[in-house]
Amino acid sequence: MLLSFQWFLLVHLLYLMSIRDVEAQFPRPCTTPEALQTRMCCPLWNGSPCGFSSGRGVCAPHPARDLPKPVDYRVNWPRAFYDSVCTCWGNYDGFDCGHCLPGWRGPWCLQRHHVERKEITDLTDSERETFLKSLHQAKQSPSNRYMILTSNDTTVDRNYAFHNTSVYDLYVWMHYYSAKSYAGSEDNAAHRGPAFFFWHRLFLLFIEREIRELTRNQDFYIPYWDWTRTNHCNICTNQYFGGVGQDGHIDSVSLFSKWKTICPFQESLSIICINPDASDPPHLIRNPGKDPNFKTLPTAGDVEASMAATLFDTPPFDRRSRNSFRNKLEGFEIPDDSRHLNASMHNLVHRYLNGTMSLVPTAANDPIFLLHHSFIDKLLERWLQNHSGATYPDSYQVHPAQRAQAYMAPFFPLRTNNYYWGRDIKSLGYGYNKHSLPRSGAGHSVARQAEDEKFTLHCQSF
Repeated sequence: MLLSFQWFLLVHLLYLMSIRDVEAQFPRPCTTPEALQTRMCCPLWNGSPCGFSSGRGVCAPHPARDLPKPVDYRVNWPRAFYDSVCTCWGNYDGFDCGHCLPGWRGPWCLQRHHVERKEITDLTDSERETFLKSLHQAKQSPSNRYMILTSNDTTVDRNYAFHNTSVYDLYVWMHYYSAKSYAGSEDNAAHRGPAFFFWHRLFLLFIEREIRELTRNQDFYIPYWDWTRTNHCNICTNQYFGGVGQDGHIDSVSLFSKWKTICPFQESLSIICINPDASDPPHLIRNPGKDPNFKTLPTAGDVEASMAATLFDTPPFDRRSRNSFRNKLEGFEIPDDSRHLNASMHNLVHRYLNGTMSLVPTAANDPIFLLHHSFIDKLLERWLQNHSGATYPDSYQVHPAQRAQAYMAPFFPLRTNNYYWGRDIKSLGYGYNKHSLPRSGAGHSVARQAEDEKFTLHCQSF
């Protein structure tokens, strides 16, 4: 009896210690009628829920948040679907605690693992080809671990269905689900608020892990694209993500010309990922720099102006915030200068590409999205290292889905919006290499300069 009581205390203590470590979408085992009826997402690992018998985690109720019932069931993740989920102990991670936390590997997750994310143009030919082929493999390969949700009305409980998808399209769906505004508002879980950076950090870590699992390459990583070092989309070529034709379609020579989009943008806020023309979804579109309202990329000076902000975020903690590092880098606080910009920083890059990337819910269909957000993550880490005293906002002015203790949708196991605050990227198993080339083309090889000039002339001839 005493031994049983001590075991209970140990399990309870471990649960309390690890509840903050509680990544992701709908795990396949959690989409069964039984799982939905019991409201439990605690898949078996090695024969027991959450690997409990192996000391990996426990199936436990997630703490309830005292919030009124939302109009849109996506707001209070994952309350509309599950009451109990896996809470993983130690260095274990995953919806069933069957994986390792970022930065760890090995059968017992005790070996440190680290990668250095390079700037995309610094990759060797072999590294670049491996990276691009890995993305294409992810686009073509079914996910055997997850399913995605569709709904024609997210204001009606249980109004959804689950569908198979590819590894890459799972990633696209996750962004759509979280980026589309909630019914009755302009807010969402991943933008226009303090969770913006950390939601996307987790997002990159998630797709890195899924592609590592798929390709069996544990050193796969997402490079970054430093758009301050170019005056055009220097990766919109067949060497990288595909040259662009006059109609905005990707050059047929490129692998990416075959990519079709999922989850088209729907004006109705309550529709999630329902394609009215599923038999022939559209291909990727890019028209970089061709919209006269968004014809330039952010500059190094714009970056430094954003980095100079001393406050992480400011009231009202949305697109109206001023003197906010988050809002400056996200791109809603626009510099007042001779360029007369209509968007800035992160937002401006999306709009500059003028196509699939320009609508927030559909943006992740374009693989350039990955590299763009890897660079945003690099800038975030630089700011955090220089502002160790900053804190995540603790205010009721923050939208409920982005408050510090709210869970980031749609990740399993659960991660609060402030989970990554105070965790530097080294502890998460990655860092960023500096770009090897100086700015403004100085030091570029003759071949690189000729390539850039040729691309510029090609763009001007559209």
